[in-house]
Amino acid sequence: MTRTLFTDVQIFDGTGRDPFPGQVLVEGDRITAVAAEVPRDQRADARVIDGGGGTLLPGLVDAHAHLGFGSTVEHLSRRRDEPPEEKALLVAHAGRVLLDHGITSAYSGGNRLPGTEIAARKAFAEGWMPGPRLKAASWEGSAGMVEPGVYDFPGIDGRASDPDSVSRFVTDMAELGVDIIKLSLSGESAVVQGTSRIVQFTDEEVAAASRTAEKHGVWLTAHAHAAESIKMAVRHGIRAVYHCTFADEEALDLLEAARDRIFVAPTPGIIHANLHEAGGEPEPGMEVEATAEAVRRVVPELVRRGIRVVPGGDYGFAWNPVGRNLRDLELFVDWFGFTPAEALRAATGHGGEVMGLGDRLGLVRAGFLADLVLVDGDPLADIRILQDRDRLAVIMKDGRLHKQRTAG
Repeated sequence: MTRTLFTDVQIFDGTGRDPFPGQVLVEGDRITAVAAEVPRDQRADARVIDGGGGTLLPGLVDAHAHLGFGSTVEHLSRRRDEPPEEKALLVAHAGRVLLDHGITSAYSGGNRLPGTEIAARKAFAEGWMPGPRLKAASWEGSAGMVEPGVYDFPGIDGRASDPDSVSRFVTDMAELGVDIIKLSLSGESAVVQGTSRIVQFTDEEVAAASRTAEKHGVWLTAHAHAAESIKMAVRHGIRAVYHCTFADEEALDLLEAARDRIFVAPTPGIIHANLHEAGGEPEPGMEVEATAEAVRRVVPELVRRGIRVVPGGDYGFAWNPVGRNLRDLELFVDWFGFTPAEALRAATGHGGEVMGLGDRLGLVRAGFLADLVLVDGDPLADIRILQDRDRLAVIMKDGRLHKQRTAG
């Protein structure tokens, strides 16, 4: 069994506590010791990585990942009509780019060909293809994300058709092998102008989705800008809510009551990109400025109420490509008032929880999976350094080194 010993590191353990100096021992795919100094008999024959005073973090988690949308910092594309073989390559490529940037786990926010994520999930887990630990999702049901006629599923034409079709969609996706079913409970003004406040499903349809998902043991995620869509998501036990933009007091109360089982990913990355990097002035009907203003108001209130807010900024578009994902942490600080430690906890400790692995992922703790990132510098002093991949000296997933150089 391979042993790796990290020495001379400042350990940010993912709980939010202050970093502390120490050593971390990895055996196989697990962390086996975290101590000021690991005893000699435990570290015998270990490969030693001198951290040079750098910061050792748990591997980072993206809670709204789009591996199949076509664009990374290395490859930009606005196509939606690639053949299936090319879609599979795009997912594999995006997985490697995520891992290169310290994202060791990804919770998918939807795909344009779900079988590609299912195949990638297996390859990434087996270690013969570089990529994050992946929770694979269903078709992306937002208008414009899939070419017409590919699959008659709820949301592709702007709304669901009836409870039976929703139940059939959930069953089809579960039998295919996805972990997550995404439902676009509201529209998306950035894609189809003026639709973010429109609810696209009925209570009966979402109830059918919830019953069927529970039967098949899969999770539900909601794309939900509109207040009523957020309430619908909470009432029907949906596990993760994306955007949560126009939450009103009733929606906030429902979220607070469900805070032990629900996660919110407000996606500041795509909002920032739509404001500043999409090219030209946004059309008024896209509601980009209104969305930015609303989310800046809502998220601090979510945090105040103890609701777990996690990063994941809808990266994968040409103007918001995979590889910029850790900009979300900067925006958590600048837009939402998080401290750097709180932002990192959201991406690590809470990230393990959103992956459904909170008892073994997201913390630097004995017994936990050895997903680790060694940073050359102190991200608690400047959270932006995480966006510089050259500052990520070591990236480890499941005890396997994806990248190694000496920090300092």
